[in-house]
Amino acid sequence: MKDKLQHLRSKIDEIDTKLVKLLNERTERVIAIGELKRESGGEIYSPDREEAVLRSVVGKNSGPLPPESLRAIYREIMSSSLALEER
Repeated sequence: MKDKLQHLRSKIDEIDTKLVKLLNERTERVIAIGELKRESGGEIYSPDREEAVLRSVVGKNSGPLPPESLRAIYREIMSSSLALEER
């Protein structure tokens, strides 16, 4: 059991490494979008876009993560991104 547990934890560590990399890549794009919005005088926060993203990720979800959990995770990601965009 200990070997199997260690193997599974190792796989989670690998996934976490990939997630961090992807979140940083996403954040780089968010910062670029924020710069474009500022240059054009556009609004930084777009509730319609936020809801579209949430619907999109929930639509791509095949589980086992419940849709409401995925929405909560993405709300936090977008909240963090918005804070960076506003800088």
